[in-house]
Amino acid sequence: MLSWLQHRWTALWLLILALSSLSLFLYGFFPLKYHSGKLAHIGDLPNYIDGISVDGQTIYDPGENTVVLMVIDGLRYDFVREDLMPFTGEIVKNKTACIYVCVADPPTVTMPRIKSPERKREKAQWRRTINFWRDIFAMMTGSVSTFADVALNFGAPAVQGDSVLRVAANRGRKSIMYGDDTWLRLFPGLWSESDGTTSFFVTDYTEVDNNVTRHLDKVLTPDEKNKPTFDFLVLHYLGLDHIGHLEGANSPKIKPKLLEMDEIVKKIYTAMQKWDRTGVLMIGGDHGMRDAGGHGGSSPAEVLVPLVVVKTGDNACPYKLGPGPAISQVDIAPTIAWLLNAPIPGDSSGTILPSLMPADIRQQLYLLHLVTAQNAKQLGDYDAEYYKTYLRADKQFGHFLLTGQRSAANIAKEFYQAALHEMAPRLTGTATDFDLFALLAAILLLYVITAALICVTLYSLQPEASRKTSVPLGRHKVTKLSKLIAFVVMFSIIGLALGLSCVISETKSQYCSFNALWSLALLATCTALTVCYFIIKTAIEKIKDMSPLRELNAIDYLLIIGTLLHAFSFFGTSFIEEEHMTWYYFWNTLMFFILMRTLVVVVMYVSKKLTNATEVQEKPHLQQRMNTVGLDLVPKWVLLIALHRYLRTMNQTGDRWLFLPDTADWLNAPENSYYLQLHLVIGTLATFAICLWNVGYMNNIMLIHTGFTTVATLCIFCYRCSSGALPAAFLDVESWDPVHIVNIFWGVLFAQFVFEILTYTGIFKKCGLRPYSRTESINNFEYTKPKAKHEDIFYDKMEEPWNLDAVKLNLARSMSHIMLNDLLLIITLLMRPHNVIMVPSIYFTSVLTIKCLDHKLLDPRPSRQTEVADSIGQTLAHIWIGSLFFFYQGNSNSLASVDLGSGYVGLREYSAALVAARMGLHAYAGPALAGAALFCHLAAAHARWHGYLQAVWRAISIIAFHRVYQVTLYCMIALLFRRHLFVWTVFSPKLLYDFVACVFSVQAVATIAQIVALTHVTSWIAKTITYKTSL
Repeated sequence: MLSWLQHRWTALWLLILALSSLSLFLYGFFPLKYHSGKLAHIGDLPNYIDGISVDGQTIYDPGENTVVLMVIDGLRYDFVREDLMPFTGEIVKNKTACIYVCVADPPTVTMPRIKSPERKREKAQWRRTINFWRDIFAMMTGSVSTFADVALNFGAPAVQGDSVLRVAANRGRKSIMYGDDTWLRLFPGLWSESDGTTSFFVTDYTEVDNNVTRHLDKVLTPDEKNKPTFDFLVLHYLGLDHIGHLEGANSPKIKPKLLEMDEIVKKIYTAMQKWDRTGVLMIGGDHGMRDAGGHGGSSPAEVLVPLVVVKTGDNACPYKLGPGPAISQVDIAPTIAWLLNAPIPGDSSGTILPSLMPADIRQQLYLLHLVTAQNAKQLGDYDAEYYKTYLRADKQFGHFLLTGQRSAANIAKEFYQAALHEMAPRLTGTATDFDLFALLAAILLLYVITAALICVTLYSLQPEASRKTSVPLGRHKVTKLSKLIAFVVMFSIIGLALGLSCVISETKSQYCSFNALWSLALLATCTALTVCYFIIKTAIEKIKDMSPLRELNAIDYLLIIGTLLHAFSFFGTSFIEEEHMTWYYFWNTLMFFILMRTLVVVVMYVSKKLTNATEVQEKPHLQQRMNTVGLDLVPKWVLLIALHRYLRTMNQTGDRWLFLPDTADWLNAPENSYYLQLHLVIGTLATFAICLWNVGYMNNIMLIHTGFTTVATLCIFCYRCSSGALPAAFLDVESWDPVHIVNIFWGVLFAQFVFEILTYTGIFKKCGLRPYSRTESINNFEYTKPKAKHEDIFYDKMEEPWNLDAVKLNLARSMSHIMLNDLLLIITLLMRPHNVIMVPSIYFTSVLTIKCLDHKLLDPRPSRQTEVADSIGQTLAHIWIGSLFFFYQGNSNSLASVDLGSGYVGLREYSAALVAARMGLHAYAGPALAGAALFCHLAAAHARWHGYLQAVWRAISIIAFHRVYQVTLYCMIALLFRRHLFVWTVFSPKLLYDFVACVFSVQAVATIAQIVALTHVTSWIAKTITYKTSL
């Protein structure tokens, strides 16, 4: 099994296995809630109570009601007061209406939706809520969704189970909806009339609300019999939430918006008084908002929302001394269903709102019996105390039906309420059932993969001579058959162990269901564990010489220890929420350490020079090197420290200090637009200059690559002008179509890639075109032989001494720099104007860090073999750089910081794949550019093809190990804290971020593998096709 260990891309395959294992862990950690699929029907109402016959449909009938559900997105509980909503506050105060504290289950996760040019708008850009889907689901089905339901509902697919809308439609009720079109996507075909307003591309606070309000005069007007023309009306207002996202809960725009909503409440209430039918108005929010704006946690301001209930007629609120009891959003569904004389949805776990309970005690008890029986059936634990309490209530209810004793009714009511109170947390808990067996299997697999990656990494760090192993004397040669037998035996043992574990544990996990799909997953797990076992076993036998690690210095150990310890910080929730602070501390320590080390060496040299020390006199080359360090690197490093101090202030991130103003807020103020534009221009021009420098590593025939780069940069400027970020200096660029500009941009980048491949096949040489290179010694783009064709030397056709390795290296160097240039330009296009300056900053940081970490910088003795130490230091430093800029950009471990605005650059309509690709690249711009810069350096710094491959092998092994190590440890932490209070608001979002990071790590390593493969394919094409006729 030595070949697995020696293969350069084993780390890539292990990384893919780790991604699959993480997917299994996410399946176990975020199980999709089981929905029975039961569809309720009015004929299913119970007709017997403890053996006593009743007419269920007659008792259940609430009379004729018309229900209006007014959802004000982002409405906090403390917003419903007389100074902000005078009419609503007044009817609550005089007990015409009841107000409840409605608890929105966390996480109140914000995802971007609203497109907008300003910076605070950019933070709220494309902001709507996945939590909105979650809350609609709760309010219309009466069932709590899981975190996985939230995460997987980006597209808001239709609800497949039972709902208020379905049972109402079956009863012939007319339902109307005005507002966010998410309702239409969740419940298609169930509306008699609707006008959905898309939450995409909304740029103000009024348009979406006016689109709802303009229908009210018509829909609230009764018919000629004074009856309303609908049975159920949904109004969903988004403006308040938009203001909160963009400007916070203390914005001066909040009060006018609340006054506007109050006028609408008054309008609906007034219209209801004229109806010849009982009207019920429910006013509430789907979630609250933080003072700083947004919502993504479990603070009281985010999860406590009001529910105001108004009923026409002689209906006073029974709570004289204050608000009603705390309720849950799932209580809204059964209440509305009953008011519409429709059956309660099949999976509902809520109860009827107390203030709307009928006065008839028999009807009250019947409704309590109905919801209690349904909840008990969902839980299915017939030995639990709450079920016994429910049975006692039924007996008392039956006794009341027989005797009419009021005391029996009161006891029955108390028992029903006690049973419901005990069931409520258990019903919520069913949404967080973990598949423990799948979690343990995933962690076991991740642990073994991590161990295998340690072995692969250490093996790649060995001296090349030590890796060239042979079969030791005295041993029999291991045949392929014996290897196969060993693999099958180990596979069988692992498979038997897993199978027995499934049987002995008696788990209900799907992982152990042994159906066709999960059997394949089980076999894949056994195969992965077997492969990892043999990799580890072989590594233990073959890793003997780690002498290159002796060249590691204090900075290398700082990088290694910091990287390893960083993952342990996730045992604290604050360190997850404020992870950026850890990276800021690490990076500041590294920069200070490098500066002090360099200054100390320079000072020591100067002191020795002043004293005419013998060492200085015998080594004159030291003066030139110290001049380079002291006069060149040190000033640049000091400037880099200043740059990073500035970049750190650009975007506030995390959770605790998010409300503080930052540099980007100042730049995006209207009065500072000049400085914002200056940032944008300087960042774009600096990126353009870097790209032109990188063109020198390409096959720049007739300066065509220079032309491609220039046109792509002009496209970026034109896009900025057409989108309003920059004023157009000439032409009518503002009127140009941004989509067409971006399409031309993509075409230029693709043409550049194709052109470079064609040049290496030798096609342009036949046209007489010669490459233009900055340095002939670096660029060797033509396939040649050591002897001319006319010389009297015979070459075998299959063994002609072409300079394939040299050209492969140049092609890898060229493609790596094209990859870097493309990333630089694409990210510049996607970045927000104030963040564009970070794009060239990443490159400058990479270049200077590589120079300062060079182990031969201060001691250039040729005898020192520092390639391994350089690989370790450079790779870890670029991992740090990528993580650092990830947070500089304003990202965090909260889903509230996800910004999809960049996903729609150059798009007219939503496309899941294109939006995800753009958004992902924008979010992970720092790690992507840092990685690309690292691999460009590896290609440029090595003069031999074999040396380049060795360096790439070491780098990808370290990158893969770091990613899997961090994921493995965090999965263990998440498993340990799965019952933590903040498991859904802190630990779970970080898991999703780690999954996305794994996906991008696989993509990054696979891209380098594709570049290496491309060199082989291109050289084969050149040798067999292009040059064949000339030989």
